[in-house]
Amino acid sequence: MTSKRLRDDLVFPKKRICIKLSSLAVTLKEGGINHKQLNAIVLDIAKLIKEHNFSVVIVCSGAINAGRPLINAKRSSIESMQAASAVGQPILLQEISKRFKKKNMQVAQVLLTHEDFKSRSRSLNTKQCLETLLNSGIIPVVNENDTVSFSEITLGDNDQLSAMTCELLGMDLLCMLTHADGLYTDNPQNPGAVKLKTVEYADNFNQVKLFNKTSTGTGGMKTKLLAVRKLTPLGIPVIISSFLFSKSISRVLYSKKGTLFLANNAETRSKKKTWIITRVRSNCVINIDQGAMEALRNNASLLLVGIVSTKGQFTRGDCISISHRGRVMSYGVTEYSSSDIERMSSEKSKENQKNKSNLVIHKNNLVLK
Repeated sequence: MTSKRLRDDLVFPKKRICIKLSSLAVTLKEGGINHKQLNAIVLDIAKLIKEHNFSVVIVCSGAINAGRPLINAKRSSIESMQAASAVGQPILLQEISKRFKKKNMQVAQVLLTHEDFKSRSRSLNTKQCLETLLNSGIIPVVNENDTVSFSEITLGDNDQLSAMTCELLGMDLLCMLTHADGLYTDNPQNPGAVKLKTVEYADNFNQVKLFNKTSTGTGGMKTKLLAVRKLTPLGIPVIISSFLFSKSISRVLYSKKGTLFLANNAETRSKKKTWIITRVRSNCVINIDQGAMEALRNNASLLLVGIVSTKGQFTRGDCISISHRGRVMSYGVTEYSSSDIERMSSEKSKENQKNKSNLVIHKNNLVLK
């Protein structure tokens, strides 16, 4: 820690932070627990809580990689990954719990799916559970429930899970620990790559060449930037930095390390709209025509007649992106599944053409970007 004071470009009214740990922050590339790195991370978090009064939620990847060496199955199959997670999740939690207990601190496991955030009642129950844990001085360790997740309910990756968790609890900051120490204009291993120390809220990342995810993770820098752009409009800043330091979290709270993504503090949104933004399903898009785009800009609902095509598989009640000519311009809660939209759009009879007036997303469930 280089200073006794928190960095001056961040504020912590609640002193609540969410720490997202990538797979390689806690596991070895070949599988199994990375004891040295996990020790350092736990010690750092324990000090932040005990000596600096932070409340911490951990969103931890790595369950699949932790259990992979014990599973005799194809590496890339859904079944083998689910089985590896079933084995690895208790191993990972046990290792985390054991280290915090040495500091007289307790952790709790919270496994979630997209349905837990999609349903308002389940989302409220999840929030109440997490709030109770935090108020009791217990550290929630959150992960996607990989053993039951499939295409209809999966969160997609823990980067998006961390964004939804931050919105749910109104956290002061999301700190995402990955291999690279922030956002670079190119792969950090390439000559000429420049690190961006601070990214303004309005930045569209045009200067950044995204590189591929790791062999052990499900995300990569692209999914992290998607998470960033879900949170910064809500007034929650994000830091991306490296886990390859002995005090990997403290160093970004007390000195200007990593990359800070500034939040938009000028605008306030209703709780419902923030709920929609953070729950948008990855790679689920409705493409609309010019007329529909203009209608949405004028506070109208989205009708079936204005839809050109859909991308990805989604169900009724999902939060999805709405795009015009390849550019996302809004988000909303759909009244129809992707298959229903495609079916109704392709029907040719005069009777079925009346469906073209069907309301797909109500204006009260739309958020303009």
